Amino acid sequence: MAATTDSIPRPAQHYRVPELLQDIRLLDLLELSGTTLQASGVLSLSQPTVSRRYRALARDFGLQQNQRLRHGCRYGATATMQLLRLACRSHRLEAGVARIGGDLLHQHLLAGITWLLPVPVRFRSVEAWLELVRQGVLDGALVSGLELQQLRPLAGSELQLLPVGRMPLALGSCCSGRPGTSATPSTVLVPHRGVALGLQRALASQGLSLRPVGNNCHSPEQWLQRLADGSSAMVISPAAPITTAWAEPLQLRPLPSPLISPVWLALPQGWEAAALLVRSLEQLRAQVAGDYAARA
Repeated sequence: MAATTDSIPRPAQHYRVPELLQDIRLLDLLELSGTTLQASGVLSLSQPTVSRRYRALARDFGLQQNQRLRHGCRYGATATMQLLRLACRSHRLEAGVARIGGDLLHQHLLAGITWLLPVPVRFRSVEAWLELVRQGVLDGALVSGLELQQLRPLAGSELQLLPVGRMPLALGSCCSGRPGTSATPSTVLVPHRGVALGLQRALASQGLSLRPVGNNCHSPEQWLQRLADGSSAMVISPAAPITTAWAEPLQLRPLPSPLISPVWLALPQGWEAAALLVRSLEQLRAQVAGDYAARA
């Protein structure tokens, strides 16, 4: 039986991580941020402090760091650590907050949900997103149906993929030309080669010239820097530029052919018993449907 969603979740900014769970949060933010430098900014700690605390955790729990790992936890995962992370998930959900991740294409869908904790924006493979949910680092993850076409069936019964809706895609650029022009920029920037392969295949099939931007381009600010010369564009949801994440709205231009990305939400098995995850799915479905109807 699904949990009731009548209660109003508390705003995420009021959530306090208990002292006992602070080190697990540090480890999670290392995974989500990618580096000790980026995690130190999120945690408001010095980089040496983050590195020292990670080394202590790695020693105590037998964690092995592997930055070349594509789909797992790069800062290490053990059966004991997964249990601790699942305990942190239980505390978050009981406190009325959740941690759901997504890349830049999906970030605007999460921005207005007040009970969601902030998650550093990064592009990852679908397998990496699923593993973060499986391990308990995330409580859910938004993924594109364009990437699911090559995904093998989910092993075991730890996760479920729930349909959220359909998201139209367009091109966004910083060109100084007349707003609303239908001209297509000469080059479309795409994430690094290891991720968004389904998106890249769909764009290439439309005859577009693609250029990967590397593994250090995730945030709106980083993408705007690469778009600044006006000669290239990026793929974006038409709803994204009006969110506060973008310092300047992008000029929207149509793709040569319409492209729709199905949106899915990866949740842990048994998500129906957590009222907050039920409410999050409902909110995301309503937002995607509203965005799609507004541009139909």
